[in-house]
Amino acid sequence: MLRKMKGSAGSLTFKTVKGQTVVSEKVTEVKNSRTSAQQKHRMKWGNIIQMYKGIAPLLNYGFESKPNNMSDYNMFVKINMQQTPVYISKDMVVGGACIVAPYQITQGSLPAIVATGEGANRVTDIALGGLSITASTTVAEFSNAVVLNNDNYNYGDQISFFNILQKVNASTQIPFGVFAASSVVLDKKNNSTLWSLVHSVGFASKSGFLGHGASDGDGAYCWVHSRKSNGKTLVSTQSLLDNNPTLALYTDEDAYYKSVKTYGGESDVFLSPDGEADSSHVPSNTPQGGGNTGGGGNDDGSF
Repeated sequence: MLRKMKGSAGSLTFKTVKGQTVVSEKVTEVKNSRTSAQQKHRMKWGNIIQMYKGIAPLLNYGFESKPNNMSDYNMFVKINMQQTPVYISKDMVVGGACIVAPYQITQGSLPAIVATGEGANRVTDIALGGLSITASTTVAEFSNAVVLNNDNYNYGDQISFFNILQKVNASTQIPFGVFAASSVVLDKKNNSTLWSLVHSVGFASKSGFLGHGASDGDGAYCWVHSRKSNGKTLVSTQSLLDNNPTLALYTDEDAYYKSVKTYGGESDVFLSPDGEADSSHVPSNTPQGGGNTGGGGNDDGSF
């Protein structure tokens, strides 16, 4: 009955080797190793997933060339597992905690928007010529300034501003993120005021360039350039820009050791079994005490 069988049945696996059927049993119990390297890798997940939950509604078409069988979630996690880890405890994850971190949020073929400066005072490389953005600036005026002063931008393109603020729950003291984004399509015929469509914090003019306006709190932000071409959405590759002092409290070794304890700690002793020896099964010829403590050798030093 077992001749030439292949595949699995229950806990058994069948394969044919030199004309004979070999049956092996699957491992049904796997130890949950907790080495330092494994725990540090595992603990990256918590905050990345919390960030994705908040920003997910804003990331449709954010990953231009992802494989067909991969979701936006998979891409977000895959890319950001390579970033500096953020360590939050198990209780914080359960409580919905989120530390706003400079994760990558888009990946595409358009040139990245480069921003210089520190904190909330960053300025992009999007030139505005002589335009000074005010409350009366129209979308048409802004669009003309961008298209005429930047070779990489066309009418019909979109500039988006992502803004994530770090907050703390007053009752639980658990940190969380407030996620927001606004955008404008470059249109030379749109006479609506720019700030009626977008957040003025992300659409300010600084020394002839598009930049960040007055600070509205700690967190992270960035601009994204997108374009519709042949039915496909093209995007610039962008990462959030860090403006969050709270982040430093959750990225050092002290934060790791505090958090890893809530996940069972770590164990780097490779050869140490999890169980205890049963003394009733010790062979009768094994010394039970009073023997040589010098490694089992004889008195003359021989073994």
